[in-house]
This record gives sequence, structure tokens and C-alpha cells, in this order.
Amino acid sequence: MRYHGIDLHKGSAAISVRDEAGRELRYVPRVSEFGGYMATLGTEDAVVLESSSGSFWWAERIQRQGARCVVIDPYRFRIIRDSWHKTDRRDAAALSLALWMSSQSRELVLPEVWQPTPLVRELRRLFSQWRILNTQIRQLKAQVQGILLENGISERKLGGRMVDKPELGLKLVSTLTLSSASVFSVTMSLKMLQALSDQKKALRRELYRTGQPLEEQVRLLIGVRGVTPLLALGFLSDIGDIHRFHNLRALLAYLGVVPTVRSSARTTHHGGINRCSRSLTRTLFSQAVLHLTDSSPLLKRFYRELVERKGFGRARIAVLRKIFGMMRRMLLSNTPYRWKEEQLYQEKLRDYQRIRDSEGNPTAA
Repeated sequence: MRYHGIDLHKGSAAISVRDEAGRELRYVPRVSEFGGYMATLGTEDAVVLESSSGSFWWAERIQRQGARCVVIDPYRFRIIRDSWHKTDRRDAAALSLALWMSSQSRELVLPEVWQPTPLVRELRRLFSQWRILNTQIRQLKAQVQGILLENGISERKLGGRMVDKPELGLKLVSTLTLSSASVFSVTMSLKMLQALSDQKKALRRELYRTGQPLEEQVRLLIGVRGVTPLLALGFLSDIGDIHRFHNLRALLAYLGVVPTVRSSARTTHHGGINRCSRSLTRTLFSQAVLHLTDSSPLLKRFYRELVERKGFGRARIAVLRKIFGMMRRMLLSNTPYRWKEEQLYQEKLRDYQRIRDSEGNPTAA
């Protein structure tokens, strides 16, 4: 066996190779044609990469060659992260040494990360674009509201109508007393909002089409009041494979809805939620908490009682934990939601199919 530690960069890679005795056979400081090097790998090779942009794409192709490929979390791989003299040679050598040691003994366990499938990576890429669009939309809305305030227009409902319906806002601009620079800025922001709104509709349609292989799971999850097809796809793209979580707490920790715990001697401190995790699901579902609490009488009562004792912030996170636990059981057992509202479910299903099957016209979505 040969053990390859690859420090992968955008345009090149530094590679350290060791034999079965752990001796470094060679070090290649710069491989610009990584595809050609990869073609030389076979069943007698084991490769380790750090998780970064493009690492999963290369890992798939390395595995197609018959070689074993491990992708590790660089933040948990302290040999590299805490190195005083960080160089490409040291990083590649540390990777190959760690791979050799882990294969020879169980004392060293590499912090291996789950390798998402191409479908999951495609969905995550689209949801990343979704978050960028939402950020730009929020910034432009705040910009318009700020300009109106600077011109003495403090009526919030007026500003809200203008940014929520940019086509109406463009008509209202001429009726307002604004400076010439303010008129130009508001008009430009509203036109950009209109364009981003159309792009968001097109992106939603592409998300639904890309996620079509997951339609069975989507149909199951939207039976929960407050869970739209978009939220269901966001949840499924975050978790990837529900069976890889051995218990509920592992899933909740992955989604970032469990508190951080610091314990020393007999003192234990529970802090805020752990944000070093996947944040898409938490962000999407936090915006629908009130709808989620209406999905069952038990959940509604649980939320109200917790709000009185703990406040809205902790109650919201507690509801998300309950919902994610229910969704996990639904997926594992393929069981519909107990309190599914059939009429609402059919409406969501029709909208989902209409948007997914619509053509390029943004208004259809």
C-alpha cells in the first residue's frame, strides 16, 4: 500500500507519499496537472484530502480509480491547524503520516467528514445562491427605507409597500418629494429588487427540479403545517442521508440546535446554541416557527408554556428540536405526519408541482 497526503490548492497540489513502513517515498512540491496524477492511482493506494472547495469532486474521481479516499475536517485535524511552521511540505507530510498511522493502529482516528452525493452538492450549491439573493434583497430594502427616512418620509407602511411590490414602488416614486439623487437611488434599488425577485422565482423552480429525485421524501415532510417544499428540500440537502445519524442528538447537533456545554469538576454551564454546524435548516425553519407550532395542539401548548418560562428565543429553538425529531421519525419509518391537514397538504402539493413543471416564465413560478 501507498499512502498519499495531498495538500490541495486551487491550481496545484503538494503531495507526500509513504510506503507500508511509514517512510516517505517522495515529496512532490507542485503538481499542476492533478488529473494526470490521479490517473496513476489504483487499488494499492490510499489518499487523504482536507475538506475544501472541490475536494469532494476530486474524491469521487479518486475512488473511481479504485483507490481509497478519505476527506477530513481541517479544523479538527490539529496537527495542521496548530502547526507553528505551516508549509505545504509539512501539511502534506502530516496528512500522509496521519493516514498511515490510522491504517496501522486504531489509536489515531482521522476526523473524517461525510462525503455528500452529487445530488446533495447540487442542492447545496443552489441554496447557497438562494441565501445570497435573500441577503441582497434585504440590503436593497433597507437601502430604500433609509433613503425615505433621510427625506423625512417616516411612514413605514409606504416604504413596505414600495419594497414588497417594486413595480408599484416605481410608480410611487414620482409622487414623493425626494432629492434628485434620492430619486435615482430609490429607482435603481427598486429595479434591482424587481430583477432579483424574478431571479428568486427562477431559482425556486430550479431547486424543485433538481430535488425531484427526493420527491417521495418531500411529499412526506410537507404534511407538517409550516413545512413547504422549499423547507423540506433545505432539510434534506443539509442532512443528506438520515440513516447516518445514529441518534436524534447527533442530528440536532449537526443542525446546530443544541446548546454548547462546558463542564469542569462539578460545574456545568449550558450556553447558547452551537453555531459551528449546518445553518441552512435552522435559518429556514426559524422563519416558520409560528406556523410549525400550529401543526399540532401538543406542540402549540408546549410552545406557549415554554415562552412563559424561558422566553421566545429558547422556546423557538425547543420547537425546532421537536420538529426535527418528528421529521427524523417520519423519514426513518416512512410514516405521514399524525396531524396532517389534507386540504392544506393538497394545496402545497399542487403549488410544488406547478412551480416545478412551469417553463421559463418567472411569473408562472
